[in-house]
Amino acid sequence: MPSSAGRRSAPIGIEPVRRPPERTCVACRATRPKRELVRVVRPPAGGVPTVDLRGKAPGRGAYLCPDEACLTKGIGRGALRAALRTDIDDATREALAAELRQAAQTRRKGGS
Repeated sequence: MPSSAGRRSAPIGIEPVRRPPERTCVACRATRPKRELVRVVRPPAGGVPTVDLRGKAPGRGAYLCPDEACLTKGIGRGALRAALRTDIDDATREALAAELRQAAQTRRKGGS
């Protein structure tokens, strides 16, 4: 007969409280709920990194806080490049910066 001594479960009829998933910003290393961060994804076949607001795009992803300091630090100091394991040229860096600023405004307003 199996023992349930090591198992903890909620009393019958009560659902356990689920915490929202958390992720870490690659620039400031702060842990925040996933929905508060902006995801940047590099497609699996390589290519140009893009912003993924839905969080469903396939590929290697990295998260940034939606504030200007983290966006600048993530792009400028190479934290985003290291997390995505890809080189980011100047043209891509500028396009990504503009995309990130727009996505950050959406996140700050509370959109998904």
